[in-house]
Amino acid sequence: MKRINTNNDKPFTILESPYRPFFILAAISSLFYMTIWTLFYTIKLPLNFEGISPTMWHAHEMLFGYAMAVIAGFVLTVEKYWLGKNIENKSVLVALIILWIAARVSISLSLITYIPYEIGAIFDCLFMIVLSIRVAYPIISAGAWDKMGLVSHIAIVAVANVIFYLGMAGLISNGQYLGVYSALYLVISIILLMGRRMIPIFIRNGLDFKFEPKNWRVIDILSLVFFLIFFILDLFFTYPFAVSIISGILAIIYSIRLFGWYSNRIWSKPLLWVLFVAYSWIAVGFGLKFLSPYFNILDFLPLHSFTYGGIGIMTIGFMSRVILGHTGRNVFDPPKILFWIFSILFAGAIVRVFFPLIDISLYQTWIGVSQLLWLLSFLIFAVVYLPMLFRPGIEKKP
Repeated sequence: MKRINTNNDKPFTILESPYRPFFILAAISSLFYMTIWTLFYTIKLPLNFEGISPTMWHAHEMLFGYAMAVIAGFVLTVEKYWLGKNIENKSVLVALIILWIAARVSISLSLITYIPYEIGAIFDCLFMIVLSIRVAYPIISAGAWDKMGLVSHIAIVAVANVIFYLGMAGLISNGQYLGVYSALYLVISIILLMGRRMIPIFIRNGLDFKFEPKNWRVIDILSLVFFLIFFILDLFFTYPFAVSIISGILAIIYSIRLFGWYSNRIWSKPLLWVLFVAYSWIAVGFGLKFLSPYFNILDFLPLHSFTYGGIGIMTIGFMSRVILGHTGRNVFDPPKILFWIFSILFAGAIVRVFFPLIDISLYQTWIGVSQLLWLLSFLIFAVVYLPMLFRPGIEKKP
């Protein structure tokens, strides 16, 4: 098939659409950070974690590095469909890319050199602030007030990042914890928000028979109210049984929502079941949070249900779909290898979350296996998808 440039007047660049550079950076950073974390965890790779614990570094970079790259690429790409117009501002896109790269490189170098972490902190905070303004400006200008929830999420993530670094500097007590966990729950909330809007549409359009996924207004309201209560209780108070009860309610709420979207036909469509499964991991995470005070479940298990299962699987699923659709390829006939990309990552989530419940004595082994499965999944994803991102689309109208 002859390749046709999606913009006939200008030569192709990866800056053509925001998803291209940010998804490239997301894929590379996912592989890089998990490789570094695996080497540190298995062979004790010598790194300079001055002023920060290794687990906090890992959590911060996966959230503010990897996850925010995916979110930035996705939101800046789909905003033109929300607002009904193209937003041509490549200079801001270039600035965001430079700030993201500068932050990640500086922070990584601070682990092996005497470069102060404050340099990376400045770039990182600037990236989040500029991203917040860039997302907010066209939405506010267009008066699209129904999208302000997303704007506020990204803005609060920016604040959480500042709190994290102030915690590293010793200026805010428990700042690292508050910054990372605020960002974690906000990213989950973004996934819940975007999933509520888009997963039912994808399921309805992706099945080969008439099916209308159900959403209930009362579930939407209850989800918002109880998630806010959970956020406040879990971050700022020490009431484990109250958190448990609220988590149980949220697990039920999200299970009802999934029930309304369910059709057994999704299992023949990897681009549909991957999003359904990812959303399910968030419900599982809240279920584990509900059970944890009664069965002595390690905090890291619901945490990785949210992160490895929910964020990891959802982001790779969304990137896979966006890249196919926006490069002019057929999302209804995706590459067969997608099944294995998603299945390997799903298997990694099972090993990371459930296997320790079976035999906690092999906990280190389960972590190592799950890390390798993450790396294998994202490596195959990179091999399949990065060439698509570095080349022009194959049709005039993606």
